[in-house]
Amino acid sequence: MRGFTLIEVLVAISLLAIVMTSVYGVFGSVSATKLRLDNDSAEYHRARVVFDRLGRELHGAYFQQNDQTTLFRGGVNDQGETFLELTTTAVTPLSVTGTGIAEVHYRLTPDSESTANLQVLLRSEQPRQSATAAIDDRMMRLAPDVVSLTLRFYTEGNWRTEWDALQDGLPQLVEIALVVGREEQRQVPFTTTFEIPDVKIR
Repeated sequence: MRGFTLIEVLVAISLLAIVMTSVYGVFGSVSATKLRLDNDSAEYHRARVVFDRLGRELHGAYFQQNDQTTLFRGGVNDQGETFLELTTTAVTPLSVTGTGIAEVHYRLTPDSESTANLQVLLRSEQPRQSATAAIDDRMMRLAPDVVSLTLRFYTEGNWRTEWDALQDGLPQLVEIALVVGREEQRQVPFTTTFEIPDVKIR
């Protein structure tokens, strides 16, 4: 019985190596695609959570000019951080507020836990404060890996980047532009606009 020659063995090994490399490349590509889709899905979910919560609270915004325990203001603070503060009837069921009117604070700040120099969106919710009560400023992490958050406020044909209801009452619309993503080349922008009903509770 004739055996394999050295050249035939080398050719067979070379062909096997080519096939294995091709198979590995296909699986590697599939794995990378799956990871990318998982990351994109996580970013979309994060943005949806932020917009769902903000949408409910903005739709339930409650402000009375003569009531110092109500507020609605937003823009950029002295530290260059985007912020939004409002009183709202859209209270989280499991929060300490329970029912009634809550005071909600959002702030976008540098994330000390991020290695990519990203920011984190912080949120706090508490019962509506009395005019003289101390404010509990503890905030929880709502959304990490945020690149930017931009707010615009609309009323009577004009868009503005700063708002304080003490001077202007409630705006008609609030536009929120959110950019999320850990990797610079895969950052995802989201923009939506919320209508602000003029809620009046006696």
